[in-house]
Amino acid sequence: MKKTVSLLLALALSIPCMMAGQAEAQTYPDRPVRLIVPFPPGGATDVNARILAAELTALLKQPFVIDNRPGASGTIGIDLVAKAPPDGYTLGVSGVGPTAILPIIDPKLPYNPARDLEIVAGLGRIDFVLVARPGLPVANLPELVAYAKANPGKVTYATAGVAGPQQLQIEHLSLLAGMKLFLVPFPGDSQATAAVVAGDVDIALMGIATGIGLVKAGKVKALAMAGSERSPTLPEVATAAEQTGFTEFTGYTWNLLVAPKGTPAAVIARLNEAIAEAAGKPEVQAKLEALGIRPLGGSAAAVTEFVARETEKNRRVIEVTGIRRE
Repeated sequence: MKKTVSLLLALALSIPCMMAGQAEAQTYPDRPVRLIVPFPPGGATDVNARILAAELTALLKQPFVIDNRPGASGTIGIDLVAKAPPDGYTLGVSGVGPTAILPIIDPKLPYNPARDLEIVAGLGRIDFVLVARPGLPVANLPELVAYAKANPGKVTYATAGVAGPQQLQIEHLSLLAGMKLFLVPFPGDSQATAAVVAGDVDIALMGIATGIGLVKAGKVKALAMAGSERSPTLPEVATAAEQTGFTEFTGYTWNLLVAPKGTPAAVIARLNEAIAEAAGKPEVQAKLEALGIRPLGGSAAAVTEFVARETEKNRRVIEVTGIRRE
């Protein structure tokens, strides 16, 4: 009897909370929403966020205002999100580094994604293309592997910073192929790209939108598509897996919408639904496709599972290669 009374009491107490959550979802947002982008303006993450902000502003009838807070490979901005009030009015656009690489290798990171963040929705996945300077005497990935093995430690690769997705994925590829490359880090994507175009560095992983333009202009050579599929704009360039059989290698980066831990589930569901609606619009799909961004949809729970798998994959590569943050 006491157990029954306790259950009825718990149910009675939960009903007001459920009703409050539903009411909150119906009225949210009722004021402007701050959308923190932890990278400088102009990059793929920033442009992705601006497309998202415009669509959410139109759908939810309140301004979603971009706030660029770059620094420390994206962790400064995401830390601001983690420490914000969990009311749905401060959100962040996070990526592979701040979410699924740096938390593994930096014990001093001021936030823990699993403890401090809610994943709201997936925004997009950007496949990389592996490119080489025009003068490098290779035309595809098997030839690069053979050349690198014949010249151990002499083939250089450019990345935007240290311990980011590009370094992690090239080191993973090197591990699978049994080759040793030499890292040349740069402050950002534009400097890393310029170094390969100038012939100062041998190879790099570039976002599809940037890489394909340079390939078609003859400024770099496409050795392989690093994602799981060929690009419709360069269909003759085979994927890395097709050329080598390394099916476990996938070269891409991704973006997510995150919120502070404790943000009401009803608010997260409303945001997730709005993003799904925006991503389904043909004009939005065309904008994202022009940037080489593939949809990364699904419920908040499904995207959380995706991030968990990506984090464990990165952890295995980090353990074997010994990548560390400088």
